[in-house]
Amino acid sequence: MPYHKISYEEELKLKQRQIESRFQTVAKTLFYDRALHPSIRKLIRTNDVNLCPIRDIQRASSTTEYLTSCIADLGKTRTGELALGLANRPISNEYSAPADDRQMMLVVPIDDLDIYKKRDRLIVKHYHDFLLKEVKDVSSTEYVLHHWRPIRIYTNKKDEKIVVIGYFDRKTNNTDRQAAKERLLAYFEHGPGRECQIEHLYFEQRTQRWPIIINDSHYEQIIGNKNQPFTYDLFGMKFEANMQSYGIPNLTAYEVTYAEILKLCNLDPTSTIFLQYFSDLGVLPLIAAQHVDQCYGLDPSPFAIKTAMKSQEKYPHAQDVQFRVCTTKDEFKIILTAIEENKKKNASLTCVFGPPRGELERQDLRQNKTIVNALRECDFIDRLIVVNRGISPSTLHLLYSLSGGESSTHKISGSPFKPVLIIPFDVHPRSKLLPDFLMIYERD
Repeated sequence: MPYHKISYEEELKLKQRQIESRFQTVAKTLFYDRALHPSIRKLIRTNDVNLCPIRDIQRASSTTEYLTSCIADLGKTRTGELALGLANRPISNEYSAPADDRQMMLVVPIDDLDIYKKRDRLIVKHYHDFLLKEVKDVSSTEYVLHHWRPIRIYTNKKDEKIVVIGYFDRKTNNTDRQAAKERLLAYFEHGPGRECQIEHLYFEQRTQRWPIIINDSHYEQIIGNKNQPFTYDLFGMKFEANMQSYGIPNLTAYEVTYAEILKLCNLDPTSTIFLQYFSDLGVLPLIAAQHVDQCYGLDPSPFAIKTAMKSQEKYPHAQDVQFRVCTTKDEFKIILTAIEENKKKNASLTCVFGPPRGELERQDLRQNKTIVNALRECDFIDRLIVVNRGISPSTLHLLYSLSGGESSTHKISGSPFKPVLIIPFDVHPRSKLLPDFLMIYERD
């Protein structure tokens, strides 16, 4: 496990230095951009070549058994045995091999990783045993690796679990798939897997093998009471889970982060308009609805919007929240323009951008360069809070563009935002992942 030879205090100091180094790179690149707004250049000089002040990393949870989302990929170990665990790298780089086989993963088992919950590791172990039984009783290792897909486990505060197990088959009506579903149900309901005590088990019918999350899956609940759905209890409200996402990796850290966002939004019931892009479960819009004049939740995923609207139905105070699917710059610009045209006098717009749902949004994050235009051209936005998971090159480019940097691929118009503060949260302690962070921008 990364950092297992150093104390947690030393780990936090190391991550703090890594964060500061990444943001200093953005600041230096901006500083020498000839087109940079003079006020931003002056700000960077004042901050001693930092983009803006960075708080010390906030501890957001315990350091063991904190992950409330567990995804075990399906592949092989280095010795060629069937395995479930953390994807390491593709096995084959042979381009003559079929595309699906080129993506087969070398997998590192998670049995002894104590950042995962004990019952999650037990469920993964039983799914592995079930697959070995499939190899022995039904087919071959290659057949199992072709049809059965990774397992996803989501956990709430009550330690209730949704378990999603996928099965790939392009045929719509298939007796083999039906038989596979019945074998899975028998194993976890009446067989050895019953010791896992799974509250909600879903059989995912997939038409693609990769990636782990796809947008056209069909989910069938085979264990659990459909009238008592799995929900996340957050801020005194109940939210449905979005199964077309990577879940909430660290529920404790999620609440700490969102509480900080709500504090920073300066919500006013008479004048504030609140908008979140990547609203996912709808947590922030549904909570903010009781403290603002107007409220919007936008997301590129139709499934996420549908999930948020299910939660919205439970709360009368949230019926005016407008949830919409938004995938392009033009759609985003139309919504911002409509808000500005219908605003009250002295109204202000607070916009939260993120957090994206990890790999699911890779194709959507490519749109960020164009969404930046819409954000910068909207003079009505007085406060922008960017929320991101980790610090990737795409994230740094987004921050660079918002702060006034020019893109090498297309012209960015509109006045830049002034970076004010960065707040990092250690959402993944005892791992190599860099902290999540909030970045607050304001207008001059």
